[in-house]
Amino acid sequence: MLLKNKVVIISGIGPGLGVKLAIEAAREGAKVAISARTAANLDDAEQRMKAVAPDCEVLKQTTDITDRAQCKRLVEATVARFGRIDGLVNSAVYHGNFEPVESADLEDWRRVFDTNVVGTMNLSQETIQAMKKSGGGAIAMVNTMATRKPFPSEAGYAASKGALTVAAKYLAKEVGRHGIRVNSVYPGWMWGVPVQGGVKAMAAAQNISEEAFIKQLESNMALGRIVTDDEVARVALFLVSDYSTAMTGAILDANGGEFIAV
Repeated sequence: MLLKNKVVIISGIGPGLGVKLAIEAAREGAKVAISARTAANLDDAEQRMKAVAPDCEVLKQTTDITDRAQCKRLVEATVARFGRIDGLVNSAVYHGNFEPVESADLEDWRRVFDTNVVGTMNLSQETIQAMKKSGGGAIAMVNTMATRKPFPSEAGYAASKGALTVAAKYLAKEVGRHGIRVNSVYPGWMWGVPVQGGVKAMAAAQNISEEAFIKQLESNMALGRIVTDDEVARVALFLVSDYSTAMTGAILDANGGEFIAV
């Protein structure tokens, strides 16, 4: 098992990538602390984790990462329950509005940055203190292909993730000497509940079938298909496993080859 006996915090448990991260971490043998703003999401995730790994140890904690005190409580509860923290997957996100930059609601941008940058750093900083005490660990930032391949009307979200890109690299440089690694995964389209809803809406807006819209998307992908959120979850969890100990400050694309860096 990739994460056997590892203690991993996963933020942003929701119907898409978040819950799949929790399920796959459980499947791989981790002891998992899951957090979200909505308690019902945590209850659903626990049930689905237990379905694939009945003996999985799960800690559930409602957490708004924009509140530093709540992040501190999550970290303290995880250490109290499991004794240490080996990995953190920062999946919590606020997307904000789809709108052009020239007319964007910049107050909405503030909310986006408050979650995606400041909130992520709140939880990362608190976790790093615990990791230092136990001799190291690994942090995976869930970023986005939108920072590398612009998508219409997604600038506020992409700008926040671009800031997170830079912060993650600086953080990796700072904490490496403490045995703490910081890497980022960059998903694109992920077939799961959120994208299924988005495809339906965008296909309707273009007055074409969902099948035709999907075919358009897949024509730009080297693999010729939309990868699933399960697959992306496994890439992210690789970054907090012992199979990635040579990596820090790295960017790992997980988009089916829609964007290929050169």
